[in-house]
Order: sequence, then structure tokens, then C-alpha cells
Amino acid sequence: MDEQNVATPRSGRGPEATAHPRIGVVILNYKGWQDTIACAESVLTGVVPPAWLVVVDNASPDDSVRWLRHWAAGRMDFALPELGAPRPCPKPLPLRELDEDAARHAAPAPLTLLRRRSNAGYAAGNNAGMRLLMDWGADAVWILNNDTIVDANCLEAMSRRLFAKQRPGLCGSLVCYRDSGLVQCRAGGRTNKWTGLSVLDGGREEVTQARRADAAQVENRLNFIYGASVMVSRSFIEQVGLMDERYFLYCEEQDWAYSARGRFDFAYAPDAIVWHKEGASTGFSHAGFNARRLLTLTRSRLRLTAKHLPLALPSVCLSIVFAAARMAWRRLGRGRVMSPTTAMSATRQG
Repeated sequence: MDEQNVATPRSGRGPEATAHPRIGVVILNYKGWQDTIACAESVLTGVVPPAWLVVVDNASPDDSVRWLRHWAAGRMDFALPELGAPRPCPKPLPLRELDEDAARHAAPAPLTLLRRRSNAGYAAGNNAGMRLLMDWGADAVWILNNDTIVDANCLEAMSRRLFAKQRPGLCGSLVCYRDSGLVQCRAGGRTNKWTGLSVLDGGREEVTQARRADAAQVENRLNFIYGASVMVSRSFIEQVGLMDERYFLYCEEQDWAYSARGRFDFAYAPDAIVWHKEGASTGFSHAGFNARRLLTLTRSRLRLTAKHLPLALPSVCLSIVFAAARMAWRRLGRGRVMSPTTAMSATRQG
């Protein structure tokens, strides 16, 4: 990690600080205020609410900031069911707005909207929120994709599991697809450093099946925590640093985990269920295809390999070429077997 990303340790903070840990939440918004509002509602109405919630707007070119103001003022409660908010919270909410310059000297506030001047990517946006929460004394930070909705006991379950570890580092949830109800992953997965390809633990399983897995065994299989829902301890940020902002999108979580070099424990909280829309903010999902996002993912994989295992660059490049050829062949195959009627229908819809 870059030196400027490393937070300054606080003095006078020991293990006793985790008896009642103060958790801050960061939700990054970019042209997705509807999802952001639903996510924030689910966090704020949890069994244990966060000490602070920071919504970072990554210079959205739409009216995201205006709609977030309306939401906090209580002028959008009628629309919350449509947005997917499971448990609306009382309004108005004390929303405090900050720009990047004012954030440097801001006092803590329960709900903050941090406006960024430009969109420098996923890592940069989340780092801005984490810096603020570190300054305010957070014992851990929970990073959530804005296209997620969390169960009521998520924060408490993740915090308990994280700080039960001898070396609290990163903790993940049971992440499930909102459309199918199937599991996306148990906390994270494993990346093969020689191919650059990742496999998510428990992917596509039924929720009941996935929850039967032993949490300790899952943790032993992981070498990264999935970034859609990751809780990171203060000591991890102080020693490892914030996210590497050279990754505009994708692979930040692998880089974070690799940079820890075995100094911290990875945790999995099976009782912390997070429902993920997936692809809403990035345009890339298990069901769709986006060439621009795929190119971004490829660049990120190559950067990750060059940084942590440069000897694997030839094999990773071959793996990427093979994966691209296989994807193209599958798409071509679907086109061959498509009937004329289906093809015409697909053309009209797309």
C-alpha cells in the first residue's frame, strides 16, 4: 500500500476498546441513489445501529445528492417500498453534508453525506469515507455496496465474529443474490495467483445449505473477502493501509488481502445475511455482459499480479486469453442455436 494511505495509529487504544466496538459504515454512491437509500434504511434500522453512517457520493452526474436530501428530510417515505427498503426508519434524519475540504476538520456526525469532486473509482471513494471514520475513532469500518440490503442483525453478527479473532482483520457476510435468492458467496473466495481467476465460496448454493457449512472451515479456505460487504478493523487499516486507489474498479479486495501477508485473520459471519443486487453500480454481473467492465477487470487482474506475483504474469495472460476465447465461443454458440423468431425478439429488446 502507498504510504499516504496508511492511517496514523491512535494512542491509548488497547483490546478493551473492542468490548463495545464503535462501527462506522461507508456506502459509496454513483448514480444509484435509489439503491443507496434502500441500503441505508436497512443499516439504520438494524438491531445494533452503526455509530456513524457515511454516504460517499462519487461525483454522481445525476440528481443523487438532491434525492438523498429529500430522503433524509422524510419527503420520500412514500416511495421506500418501491426502492426495496425493508424497514423504513423515522424521519427526518440529521443529515450533515460535507465536501472533501471540510471533511478534514469535521466533527463526528451520525449521518454524513460526503460529496467528492470527481469519480476516482471504487477504492478512492471508499477510502474517503474510511479516513473520516478513522478520524472519528471507529474501531472498525463496514464497507457496503450500495446495491445491497442487509438483515437486521448483520452489523452485530459481523462485529462479534471479527473481534472474536486473535488478530481481527477482515470479516465477510453470507452474500445472496436478491433476484434468485441463491448464495453469491460465503464471505469471499479464493483467487488462484497463477491464473488470476477467482472462485467464490458457496456460490449458487441454497441459503440453508450454505449456512450449514462450518464457519472455521470456510475461513481456512478464503484468501480474500468479497468487497460488497466487508468489515475491516482499525488495526488492519493502521498497519496495512487503505485500499490501493490505482485499481479504479475490481480486485481491490484481493489486493487488500494479499497486502496483509498473513498478519491478520479473515472472518466469516454466517448469521450476517446480505442481499446483493449485483452489477447495479458496476454494470457487470453473473447474468450479463459488459465489454468495458470486462476490460477494466482484465487490467485490474494484471495490476494485481504485477504487484504481488510478477512471475505469474505469463500464465495469467494466457488464462485471460483462454477465458476470453471461451466466452466468445459460448456467445457464438448461443447465436447459432437461436431461432429466427428469438433472434428478432432479442434484437428488438436490446
